[in-house]
Amino acid sequence: MTVSTQNQYYATNTDSNILRIFIIRHGQTEHNVLKILQGHKDIPINGTGFQQAEKLGVYLKETDIRFDKVFSSDLIRCQETLQATLKYSDQETVPVELTSDLRERNMGVIEGMHISDAERYADKHGKGSFRDFGESFETFTERLTGGINHAVDESNQENLHNIALMSHGGAIRTILKWLEYSAQNAQKIIVFNTSVTIVDYMKDSKKFVVRSVGNTQHLGDGEFVVSDLRLR
Repeated sequence: MTVSTQNQYYATNTDSNILRIFIIRHGQTEHNVLKILQGHKDIPINGTGFQQAEKLGVYLKETDIRFDKVFSSDLIRCQETLQATLKYSDQETVPVELTSDLRERNMGVIEGMHISDAERYADKHGKGSFRDFGESFETFTERLTGGINHAVDESNQENLHNIALMSHGGAIRTILKWLEYSAQNAQKIIVFNTSVTIVDYMKDSKKFVVRSVGNTQHLGDGEFVVSDLRLR
């Protein structure tokens, strides 16, 4: 699979043979700050999250990036991020489809736990990792890819050229694994809040091409990383 990380792809696509997919992580939540595992818990974004979404929307407007349609996780943190982003990019009339397929992984009994408590709980119950609880990687991947394939099929039927997927950190990393994306180091596969990952679907060959991962240029100068690598 071809991979490029050039920022030139952070732009509206005009090639009729390409469906450009802008995959966006939701804005920051208080659970993100406190290192509490969210999973399917319906947690809203915080003030910083709204600011991040506003900055993303302003950037999209200034660079004239337009979406033909948006597919979003139905959890509130994604919906709030999406609403603010579309508002500040003057795209409030863009069609939006909400789906549970793009949700974060269901983490089962450890949802709502601080990550350190989840690690201790896993050790107490003979698990190698807190990630051993909840939805299996196979089930999670099948759900996500079903959502992506639906978005692609529907977009192709409607002859769309640019769509957005609003989702979650763990979901986006799983999508990248499914697309066989490999980074030179782990840091490059960390997706910050409201970062934008760009994937082109080539209609003639029916192949996905990863163009850019975790782009945060709309947030300004500096390197934006997840402070606790256990939460990548």
